[in-house]
Amino acid sequence: MKRGLVISSALLTFGLFVPTTDFVREVHAETPEKTAGAHNGKPLIYQVNKHSYELFDEVLPAKTEQYIHRNFQSADLINNFIIKRGVEQSILKFGSAITEKISAPFEEEIVPQLDSVLRETTKTLANEDWEKIRMSDTPSAGLGEKIFHLYNEETGEDIFRFHVRRDQPPKQGYTFNFHYHTYLDHHEKHHNLGTIVWGKDMPPRWNNVDRV
Repeated sequence: MKRGLVISSALLTFGLFVPTTDFVREVHAETPEKTAGAHNGKPLIYQVNKHSYELFDEVLPAKTEQYIHRNFQSADLINNFIIKRGVEQSILKFGSAITEKISAPFEEEIVPQLDSVLRETTKTLANEDWEKIRMSDTPSAGLGEKIFHLYNEETGEDIFRFHVRRDQPPKQGYTFNFHYHTYLDHHEKHHNLGTIVWGKDMPPRWNNVDRV
């Protein structure tokens, strides 16, 4: 019971939620399970009932072993801005000829997927991380894949990379493969967002604003 009171008091101190009567009884009735420490074996946090804690996903995002304090309202606004600028940089990269042909499927199929995975990635960032995050403003031209990168200005480390690759599957013409890389797996994996078909004719190079 003493442990339960300590947990409830700690959460109230942070101002995260107001526990219901059922929740208090549940904590009192059961000894909380402890998560494993990062290296020394000591517990970092107590596990709580996810369904009794409405801000669970905002404060304790999945795949993390440490407490992360995050202003989720500010993060949501910043993510909205990143997506808006990401679409603008995509259009800049495509050039007028490619934009005219693929803008509809790009905004309907790729952008929603990008929005979702970007928010999942940034869930792992604390408030102090956001203060150091910057967004690249120059997509690569020619045959380069880069649309935009999010990076830590202080360390230079990339957090999130949004790319597009030009493919030519046998007997299928040309396609554009949209994908991303994330620091969560050290940018080792290629995470597919979707593919848009261009056609049999070779598409113009990126940043080509002339009609072909």
